[in-house]
Amino acid sequence: MSASREPIRSYQRIFRPERRIYQLEGHPLPVPGGVPLRWLAWAAGSLAAVILISSGSRTVMVLCACLAAVAGAALGSRAAAVAAAAAALLGAWLIGLVLGLLDWPLRLLVVPFALATFATQATPDGRGADRFALSWLALRLAPARRSLGRALPRAGLPKLFAAHLWVAPDESSPRLRAARITGAGTVSFAAPVLVRRAGRQGERLRARPAGGKIPRRGERPAGRLAIGTGESLEVRG
Repeated sequence: MSASREPIRSYQRIFRPERRIYQLEGHPLPVPGGVPLRWLAWAAGSLAAVILISSGSRTVMVLCACLAAVAGAALGSRAAAVAAAAAALLGAWLIGLVLGLLDWPLRLLVVPFALATFATQATPDGRGADRFALSWLALRLAPARRSLGRALPRAGLPKLFAAHLWVAPDESSPRLRAARITGAGTVSFAAPVLVRRAGRQGERLRARPAGGKIPRRGERPAGRLAIGTGESLEVRG
């Protein structure tokens, strides 16, 4: 067990150990730490891509453009698809032109090995180079989310807009609300009120919050009122 410390930029290196080849048929490989299987996959893929692109085939360039257009349409809009297709077509042509100028050892050995080594060892933000590249391309191909000069939230996140909300008061309101109630029935108040009768025959009841107020002439405190048939109660807030 080594006493030295090494920073870990991603916990995937702990929970997802990398498979490596240390020997072939009992013969150890002259590579410290062995050869990762991912490196072999990247080397084989890079070699195939170098052979196809360096051939200068128009079919290969059109295929690259079509794949880029599909990716751009899935990540963004039609404009992103067109831009991705144009960039892929131009990039394939330029890369094929440069690869065609190299000798076969550089083109078929050095370039694939260098690409495989970079793809397996480079971790720009803790992730693999392939995942970082895909995220970077997706961010560049996605449409700009702006409206009227203001930035919009990322796709998939809820957006709350300012609005006026009308709330109807009910019996749980902390203060007394104005109301008119026609009997027959019984009305209960959460806090005492001052009640007095009005009208020729006293058929109208008027209630107002007590709140430590001095009762007026004809008023009496009450917390529960019975309203007869034909009577009405007017509550003043």
